[in-house]
Amino acid sequence: MSLTAPPSQNHQEDSNSGVLIARELAEKSTNFRKLIAAILSWTGKEPFLTQVICRLIAEADDSPPDGEEAEWVDRLIRTYLLDNWQEREELKPVHAIRDRLSQPKARNIKLLKEYRKILQHGEINATSNSEQKELRLIGLVVKQQGKLKVHNWFYASVFDLEWVDKTLQELLDSVEPSDDEFLKTFSDLERKLLMSQVDILAQAENNKDDQGAAQALYEVLRDVTAKVGEILGADRTTIFLLNEEKTELWSLVAQSDGDEFLDIQVRVGEGIAGQVASSKKIIHIGENVYEDPRSRLVQEYDKKYGYQTENILAFPILDDRQELISVIQLLNKHQRSGNSHKGFTAVDIERLAKCVLPIRRILESCQSCYKATKKLRATAALAEATRSLDQVNLDTKAILQRVMNAAKKLMNADRSTLWLVDPEQGDLWTNIPGKGEIRCPMGVGFAGQVAKTGDPTIIPFDLYDNPNAENAKNTDRQTRYRTCSLLCMPVFSPDGKLLGVTQLVNKRKSGNHPEYNPDDWPEVPNYFKASFDKNDRQSMQVFNQRVGVILQFVQTHEQLKRLTTIEPKEAVHKTLAVFSSAMVEQSEDAFAETLCHMLTFMSASISKYMECEYAHLFFLNPDTQQLWSFIAQNPGESPTEISLSSNRGIARKVIENPAIKVKNPIKHLKDALIYAGIDRKKQNSLQNILLFPIVNSHRQTIALIRLLNKFQSPLLPGIPLESQVDLNGFNPTDATKITQRTQALLPILQAFQTFHQEIQTIQEQRQAIDSLYQAINTVSQGGGSLSAILQKVVQAAKKLTNADRSTLWLFDREFQELWTQIPRKDGSLEEVRIPLGAGFAGKVAQTQKPIEVSFDMQNRTDAELARKIDRGSGYRTFSLLCMPVLDSNGELLAVTQLANKQKMGEFPASEGDEVPEEFRISFDDRDRRDMEIFNNQVGVMLSSVL
Repeated sequence: MSLTAPPSQNHQEDSNSGVLIARELAEKSTNFRKLIAAILSWTGKEPFLTQVICRLIAEADDSPPDGEEAEWVDRLIRTYLLDNWQEREELKPVHAIRDRLSQPKARNIKLLKEYRKILQHGEINATSNSEQKELRLIGLVVKQQGKLKVHNWFYASVFDLEWVDKTLQELLDSVEPSDDEFLKTFSDLERKLLMSQVDILAQAENNKDDQGAAQALYEVLRDVTAKVGEILGADRTTIFLLNEEKTELWSLVAQSDGDEFLDIQVRVGEGIAGQVASSKKIIHIGENVYEDPRSRLVQEYDKKYGYQTENILAFPILDDRQELISVIQLLNKHQRSGNSHKGFTAVDIERLAKCVLPIRRILESCQSCYKATKKLRATAALAEATRSLDQVNLDTKAILQRVMNAAKKLMNADRSTLWLVDPEQGDLWTNIPGKGEIRCPMGVGFAGQVAKTGDPTIIPFDLYDNPNAENAKNTDRQTRYRTCSLLCMPVFSPDGKLLGVTQLVNKRKSGNHPEYNPDDWPEVPNYFKASFDKNDRQSMQVFNQRVGVILQFVQTHEQLKRLTTIEPKEAVHKTLAVFSSAMVEQSEDAFAETLCHMLTFMSASISKYMECEYAHLFFLNPDTQQLWSFIAQNPGESPTEISLSSNRGIARKVIENPAIKVKNPIKHLKDALIYAGIDRKKQNSLQNILLFPIVNSHRQTIALIRLLNKFQSPLLPGIPLESQVDLNGFNPTDATKITQRTQALLPILQAFQTFHQEIQTIQEQRQAIDSLYQAINTVSQGGGSLSAILQKVVQAAKKLTNADRSTLWLFDREFQELWTQIPRKDGSLEEVRIPLGAGFAGKVAQTQKPIEVSFDMQNRTDAELARKIDRGSGYRTFSLLCMPVLDSNGELLAVTQLANKQKMGEFPASEGDEVPEEFRISFDDRDRRDMEIFNNQVGVMLSSVL
C-alpha cells in the first residue's frame, strides 16, 4: 500500500480534506466512532498526527473487523508509521522534534534528562523550570492537572527510553562546554540571586508567600547543582551546607528522579560527605562504592530512593580562612563511548576547582539569605506564638495545654511539656491529656536538672549518645517512644523566681510527616534526625519570658480566688503583697485588669448586701481632685475607667461635709455623679440613690459608695429585677447597715487607692518611653532611598532625645571615612565627609565607644573641630551625644550624632551672644540608653541596604 500526503495549500483545501476523510472513515467502518477514539488515543488530539493517521486509515486496503477497531488501528500505525518513522515524508514535524533535540548542544542534554524522568515515571509534577517550559513549547509534553506527561502515545513510542538514552550518549560524547561558558553561567546565576535577595527578604519579613521566598532560593541552588553536575558529567549532584553549629551538613537542594527537593542531613564525620567536611579533603571512589566502609549512608539512601551508586566524588568548598562552607557530592560519572576509565578523573577535579570561586560566592550568598529568611520567619512564628498565649483563660490546666501547643508549633517539635514548680512538695508537675497529673523530682532527668540548676539544656540528635540519657531510655522503653533530641529551658517570673521548665522533644524536619508509630520503636524515623539549635534556644528564651509573666499572673489570680473566702481586708492585703514583689516588672494593663476584677467583686458583694440594683465605689484622688472608678455598663462587658470632678455638684457637698446623702426620687436631678458609668438606655429607670462617704482617721474622705435602686424585700422569683425597685427608696436602716461595715471597708479601700496610684506610676513610666517605641517603629518601617532613610533616622533620633539637630554618619569601609548628606537651603543635598578619628563622630567610629559632651561643650579642649565647624556654619553647639551603630556581628555601620539637648517647654528668644535657656541642659543616661536601643534597630535596617 502506498501512502501519499501532499501538504494543504490553504484553509479551504484543508477543510475539504477533513470532510473527505471523515466520510471515508464512515465508509471504512460502521463503528467509525470507535475508529476516531482509537486514533485520538494515539495522537492526544494533536492536529497534525490526527490528520496523518486518519489519511492512513482511509487509504488502507482493508477494513477493521467489528469490535476490533482499536487493535486494527494499533497494527496499522505500528506497521506503516512507527517501524520506519524516520523515513516517512509525511512525519516531517516529528522529524523536526528529533532534529531539535539531537543538536549537539548542552541545553539538549538537560532537556532529554527532564524528558527521561517523564518517560520513567509516566508523569511528574509540573514546575516552572525552563526545561519543562521548553519541552512544552516543542510540543513533546503537555501539562494536565498540575502534572507533566508525554503529549501522546505516538511521541512516547517514537521518542522512547531507548531513543533517549542513545541520543543522550551521543550528545555527552560530542558536547564539551568550555570553562568560560560555565564561568559565565555561574556569573549569571550569582547576578540572579543578588537581584532576587531583596524580594526574598521582603517576602519573609512580611510573612507573605513563605513558600515563594524559599522557592526562589531553591531555584538558584538547583541551577547551581545542575550546572556542577553538567561540568563533571555526573548523573546526580548534591550540595551540602554546613550548619551554624558546624556539627551537621544539610542539603537545601538535592536532585532526584521525582524532581522534588530531598531533605538530607549528615553529621560531620559520618558518611562520605561528612568525612570530607571533617578532613576538608577530596574523596573519590571510582568503582565498587558499596565495598568501601565509608559508604554506609550512601547505601541507605540508595535503598530508600531506589538508586545504584557506581562511583562518587565529594569535594569541599572552603572560604579564604580555609573554613568549610559546603561539600559538593557527585554520583555516577557518565561514561563516554570507548572510555574504559571508571569514575571521575583528575581533569574533572581540575575543572571543578576552576569554578570554586563563583560557586563559593553563590553558596555564601544563598546561605546568608537563607539564614536571614529563617530568622525573619522565626521572628514571625515567635510573635504568633506569644500572641496565642494572650488568649489563655485563668485556668492552670488550660495554660499548660496552650503553652505546650504554642511551643510545639513554634519549635516544630514532636512533643512539648510545661513542667510547673510545686513549692510545697518541692518537685515539678504537669498535666497531660489522657494521662492526668505527672510529677518529676527536682534534679531527676533533664527537666529536673534544668529546674535544679536554672540552666538550659540542649541535646542534639542522637540523644541516646548522651551519657545522661539513661532515664530517657527507660521512659522510652515503657512508652515505646523514641527520644532523639531535646531542648529544656527554665521559666522564670519577672522577679527571677523559678516557675517551671519547658521541655521540647524531637525536632522534626520540615515538611508533612506522619505521627510516630510505637510499633516502629526503637527505630528512628528520618524526620526525627534533626536537632534544636541556638536560634531555637533564643526563640524559646523570649517565649518563656512571656510564659513567666502569664504564669505569675495566673498564680496570683488563683491565690486571689482562694483568698475570697477570707475577710476582705486580709484578702486585699495578701493580694497586694503578691503584686508588690513584681511591681517593677509587670505591665500596668495586668494591674488594671486585676483591680477591675477586685472592684467588680466588691461592688457585687455590696450590692447583694444592701439589696439594691447598683453599687459602685468611687475613689478620691486628692492630687487631681478627681473621683475615679472602674464600671461595666452592662453585664458581661469589660469595665472601663471613668473619672469626674470632685469639686462640682453633689460630689463636692458629700466630700466637704462627709455625711450620708439619700435622694428619692432622682429623675429631676442632672448631677454627673448619679449617672456616671450607667448605660444611657437605663438612666431613666433610676429611682433612688444613697451616697455614703468613707473617711479615714483624719476625717478625710477617701472614697464614696454609690447605691442605686433599692429593691423590695423579699425579691420575688420570676419577676424582672427592674420591676421590683422599691419606690420608697433607701431608709435610715440602710444607712445604719452600711455604717456598720465602715471599719471593715476602710483598710480595703485604702489599699485599692494605693494600688491605683502605683498603676498610675507605671503608666507614667511607660509614657516616658513611648517616644522610644515610636522612634523604633519609624525606622523599622524601612524602605525608600538611602537619602530617605538618612532623613528618617535623623528625624526620629531628634524627636526621641529632644535634640535640636541630628546627623547619621555612614561608614565608608573602602576609604575609611564617615559621610552623610546635609540639606542645603535650596532643598538639595550636600555630601560631607570626615576621616576616621577626626572630631567626636570620627573618634566614636574609631573606638566604637559612645561620647557624651555635657553643657557647655565650648569649654572643652578637645572640641576644636566642633568650634571650627560652628564658626563656619554660624551654629552654636552646647551639648553632644555620639553613639556607634553596629551590625549583628559587631561591625561598624554608622555613627549617630545628636547636638544640643533641649529643655521641655516654651522659652523666650535669647539676645546677642546669650546662651538660650532651652540649651542649658545636657544629654543624660536615659538618652544614652534610649539611643543604644534605637541604634540597634538602625543597625538592623542599615544591614539590609548597605
